[in-house]
Amino acid sequence: MSKVTIEKMPKRQRVSLERKQNLYGYVFVLPVILGLAFIYIPVVVQSLIYSFSEINVTENGFETVFCGWDNYYQALFVEEGFIRTVVESTAGILIQIPIILIFAFFMANVLNQEFVGKTAARVIFFIPVIISTGIIAEVESMSSMIDIYSSSEKMEIGSASGSGNVFNYAALANLIIQTLNNTDLANIVLGAIDGLYSIITSSGVQMLVFLSGLQGISTSMYEAAQVEGATGWEVFWKISFPYVSPLILVNTIYTVIDQFLKSDNLAVTFINEKLANSSGYALASSLSWIYTLVVLLFVGVVFLLINRMVIYQD
Repeated sequence: MSKVTIEKMPKRQRVSLERKQNLYGYVFVLPVILGLAFIYIPVVVQSLIYSFSEINVTENGFETVFCGWDNYYQALFVEEGFIRTVVESTAGILIQIPIILIFAFFMANVLNQEFVGKTAARVIFFIPVIISTGIIAEVESMSSMIDIYSSSEKMEIGSASGSGNVFNYAALANLIIQTLNNTDLANIVLGAIDGLYSIITSSGVQMLVFLSGLQGISTSMYEAAQVEGATGWEVFWKISFPYVSPLILVNTIYTVIDQFLKSDNLAVTFINEKLANSSGYALASSLSWIYTLVVLLFVGVVFLLINRMVIYQD
């Protein structure tokens, strides 16, 4: 009898520890659960009701009248410019996503090296993530150097003596076109240059995720590769890349959602303009749900494509 008791005690203690750890996890995510239950989900449900209703303004507020799929029909076949805007914004996102991921992965590898001022460099590269949120994002939307850069003159900066331009965007564009000898490829490169500020501010979180993954790789593996005479290129493709490949999937999904829902996205701006008028809430709700389905479809396709290339370590 005592033997059975001795065998069961460790099992009972182990289950108790697991329950405590699970409880800590639930406590940690409790604010998110409460926010979803009492704030986000009711708003989502109300938006779905609006999308199938006609909103009439009354003296006491407004009332909703069920109208079926009328708002969705208007959004897809009557509302001018919505489909075109979604296609244009999606095309721009398709170009931005690989550039952001490549830049974030490259900088994570650089910041993972040992050099003087490594901590300060990591802080500096994460600053854009902070300044791209909150009130600074609102200031950024006003007239600023970013607006000047985005204008037709593209920061034609003159020299102090006035003898010429230190930086001439038109000359740079002509040089790239002549060098590549391909207009389509040159437009992609110029688009990346134009979106350089957006790329830097959009890659901070991905950079940290990649950096945490690289730091999780055992140094003994690099030491063994060095003893075997592996080159840096071989170490990258045989050790670093396979170990962080699951994080590529995570970062890609995060980047897709982040780019689709940015405040300066053309489709988001289009929907917000419809929300500016209280009489357009119903139509804006249907536009939002259509756009949400587009985002979810895009995320699903990305997951299916990239998940096949992920190497999961046992």
